[in-house]
Amino acid sequence: MALILKQQVAKTWHWPWLAAAAALLVGVSSGPASAQTTAAASIENTGLQEVVVTAEKRESTVQKTPISITAITGADLQAQGVTDMVSVAQQVPGISFKTSGPGQTEFEMRGLTSTGGESPTVGFYLDDVALTPAAMAQNGKTVIDPSLYDLNRVEVLRGPQGTLYGAGSMGGTVKLISNQPDPRAFAASAELIGSGTDSGGGFNHTENGMLNLPLANGAAAVRVVVTDKYVDGWIARDVLDPFPVELNNSTQRGDVAAAPVAQSIAHSNTERLDSERVLLLVQPIERLSLTVTALHQNLAQDGPSTIDSPPLNEAHYQPYDVAEPFSDIFNLYTLTGKYDFDGFQVVSVTSQWDRNQNQTQDISEAMQYYIGGFFGPPAAWPFPATSTVTEGGGTFFGFGPGTISEDDYTRQYSEELRFASTGSGPLQWLAGGYYSGFTATSHVYSFYPETPYGFNADFGTNNLADNHRKVDIFQYAAFGEVSYLFADHFKTTVGARYYTYHSNSVTSVSGVSANGTSAPLYGLASNSGVTPKLDLAYIAGDNATVYATVSKGFRPGGPNSPIPVPPCPAAAPTQFGPDSVWNYELGEKLRFFDSRVSVNGAVYYEEWSNVQQEVAPGCGFKYTANAGKATVKGAELEVAVLLAPGLLLSQNMGYTDATNSTTVPLAGVVSGDRLLDVPQWTANTSLSYTYPLPNSLNLMARINNSYVDSIQDITFGRNSLPPYDLVNGRVGVEQQNWSAALFVDNLTNKMALLSDTGALSANVPIFNRIATNQPRTIGVDFTYRF
Repeated sequence: MALILKQQVAKTWHWPWLAAAAALLVGVSSGPASAQTTAAASIENTGLQEVVVTAEKRESTVQKTPISITAITGADLQAQGVTDMVSVAQQVPGISFKTSGPGQTEFEMRGLTSTGGESPTVGFYLDDVALTPAAMAQNGKTVIDPSLYDLNRVEVLRGPQGTLYGAGSMGGTVKLISNQPDPRAFAASAELIGSGTDSGGGFNHTENGMLNLPLANGAAAVRVVVTDKYVDGWIARDVLDPFPVELNNSTQRGDVAAAPVAQSIAHSNTERLDSERVLLLVQPIERLSLTVTALHQNLAQDGPSTIDSPPLNEAHYQPYDVAEPFSDIFNLYTLTGKYDFDGFQVVSVTSQWDRNQNQTQDISEAMQYYIGGFFGPPAAWPFPATSTVTEGGGTFFGFGPGTISEDDYTRQYSEELRFASTGSGPLQWLAGGYYSGFTATSHVYSFYPETPYGFNADFGTNNLADNHRKVDIFQYAAFGEVSYLFADHFKTTVGARYYTYHSNSVTSVSGVSANGTSAPLYGLASNSGVTPKLDLAYIAGDNATVYATVSKGFRPGGPNSPIPVPPCPAAAPTQFGPDSVWNYELGEKLRFFDSRVSVNGAVYYEEWSNVQQEVAPGCGFKYTANAGKATVKGAELEVAVLLAPGLLLSQNMGYTDATNSTTVPLAGVVSGDRLLDVPQWTANTSLSYTYPLPNSLNLMARINNSYVDSIQDITFGRNSLPPYDLVNGRVGVEQQNWSAALFVDNLTNKMALLSDTGALSANVPIFNRIATNQPRTIGVDFTYRF
């Protein structure tokens, strides 16, 4: 349905603008927007039930919050079988992503990609804590891939959130809201999921558990959530002997699919996740609450969820048996204190977290092509380290097996103190201060075996690259918002955030790729500014909200490590400044027919200035520059219709027209080109049904189709990935204390090409590695609640 709808409307670029405008004027549209009442709302026979959110750092409902927001409850996540953030992104309009697998995903919103700089464009929060991605990881600003079990909800805030959420939220913000300990009652739940994957996969299983214990006669409580997850890999690592050489004058990869397989390592992208989340709530007096949160998560994968293109089989082809493990260990500790005064509340959030990512990538074929090509035709260069070739009067060895590894360690301490009015009066206000100290280190290294032949003999060292970099970013901010609801239902909100930051870095490089440079290189940066917001809304009760917003978002700048001159033609700027975006938005949220229909829409126009771009002069060193501008215009539409008691149809669509406004040759940016990794269209269609059965049972059935349009990316050159549809289905029964469901994910067994994966070493023109999805998976899901 989503694909057909997209094909019908894609004929004219202005269709989503007209549709959203129609929604604003008459409340009728072909797709929902702004706030998701499809997955977010509980179905009652009397209508769609609203969801309470904290997008404005105070409690409100989705319908009354003048922000383009999607809120998906934890109950709906479980009912849909959604267990990871990529699945969330595929059904929410306005989000795009690039990924190499779990724990290796970078999210973007409204087309604002984050190819340069050291900060993301989307804020990622667990409760009130910003989980800033690794600053210098080669695979992007990747966020943790947390267990979604026992969450209260996921909130997706689209558009700049610079006033309340600060740096790194210029495209939007994703918030994961935990269920808090309940001091009034004992509760526990357990979930068992077992499934089998087609096309090379195997048996998968997940065990989730939650225990809530009241303590001290209701003055305290502890909540413990645990997850153990195993996903059997479906991608093989095929070792070929002999490995085929390049064809057509070294412009085309050899036919790896037809080459003899010496060894096949099946299930090479098997994933294991264990997670423990503990929350302790203490209420010594009525007005005071203290919550301590501790989270530990360990994710490991035997290899990335990527395949080779060509030939686009479920495999990665290698000349040697080189494993590519990935691990991601995350620890978080938070203390949240709340005190209720007469008329206002004080909230303090103190947190510290650390994250350690390690990954290894096979570079044997890429280096044979890349470095071998410096001496002559790559096809003439031998793979085995003991083989030789004569080029230009010299005799050289093949390189043999090669790897490159990256270790990223990130640590952040933060404190937010805010004051917010309480009560239901027309005047509401919020003010606060924020501090964070962020440290990231990155070690990228590639050492070949130290032997009297091979790479060592060719270059006199086994060190291809040994690069260390450390960056520190310190941020301070003061923020506030004031709103007033007039008697005629008009509400005005004014907000601003003042920020200042300073950062420093040090880099040291050595090895063949360093061109003889080994001295430490230092960089410094600092800046300050203001991000304002103005919102005008008309809120006519619980069923109608129309709003207009002007807001600004930003990312902090940072220092550039100096680059050597020569071999580079010119020095890099000592620092790059912040980039920013202005957002102009109109939106509406309507419910009618006794709340059986919900239609929400938003249209927006964004101007992105001083875009942080990665610049590569061609001398082997890179830096970030504020180069160019971009414009984004788009729309988000969401609708939910309660067709009959228990029967819910939902449809959402997102349209994003994101293009560069200027040409920056060294960054590979051409005016008029689409921004990278951004689908123009996304759509999600869902039909769910709940029917009462005898003995207090309910029948549950759901089918869902997610459509993602084609995207463009740059590895060695600019390339496109095709659109895809993914279909999921579930059917089961539930009672008050338990539920059981049979599910099929990827019903049509579609191989979706999710995103290109850049190499840790060097991208080559003869092949890409592309992240792909899990093949058809059939399983059962059983939950019991005590």
